[in-house]
Amino acid sequence: MLTGRVDPSFYEPRAIVLNRMGQHKQALEIYVFKLQDPEKAEDYCNQVQLAQTSSAITPKQAQRSIATDLEDKTTSIYHNLLSLYLSPPPPHKPQWGPALQILAKHGARMPAASTLDLIPEILPINDLESYFRGRIRSANTAINESRVTSALRSSLVFSEEAKLRLGDGVPGGNGGRNRHVLISEDRVCGVCYKRFGGSAIKVLPK
Repeated sequence: MLTGRVDPSFYEPRAIVLNRMGQHKQALEIYVFKLQDPEKAEDYCNQVQLAQTSSAITPKQAQRSIATDLEDKTTSIYHNLLSLYLSPPPPHKPQWGPALQILAKHGARMPAASTLDLIPEILPINDLESYFRGRIRSANTAINESRVTSALRSSLVFSEEAKLRLGDGVPGGNGGRNRHVLISEDRVCGVCYKRFGGSAIKVLPK
C-alpha cells in the first residue's frame, strides 16, 4: 500500500499515515530524504515527544520520567532522527548541520551512550560543545530538583511531628501528645463508662 513510486504531493500525507501506524522512523525518512525539510522533521519529533509525555498516568510518574531521563536506555524519537542524519542508508550522505542542531536542542533527551556511538570520530569536538553543555545543564537541573524535593519532604515530616508532639496551636484543634488532661474522681471512661479511679489512663486522639 505504501510501497513503490509516490507522487511528491503525497509524501507528507503518507508520513501522517505512518505516524498513526506508529512507524515513526519511516515517517522521518520521508521528511529527511524525500522532503529534505529538517524543520518539519524536528516538528514531527516534537509532536511525538509531546504526545508521549502527556500520556503519563500521574504527575508523579511524569516527574519521575523527567528525573530519570538521563539514564533512560530506550531509543527516543530524536535518536531516530539523529541516526538518519549521521548514519543514513545509501545512497544518502550524512547531514552534519541538522545533526548538530538536534544534538544542541534535544541532546539531553537522548541516551548518552548510544548517542555518542552515533557521532563519528571525524567530527570536531568543538562542534559538540553545545551538546555537552546541554547535557550538563540537564543533569544539574535533575540534581537540583531532587534536592528540593528531598528538602520539602523533610520539612513536611518535621511539621507533622511537631503537630503530633506539641499540637497545632489552633483552639479546639490537635493538642498533641504533650497536652495535659485533668482527671477527677467523678470522670468516667468515654468508651466503657467506668470510673477511672487508680486505673491506667490513655488519652485517645481527637
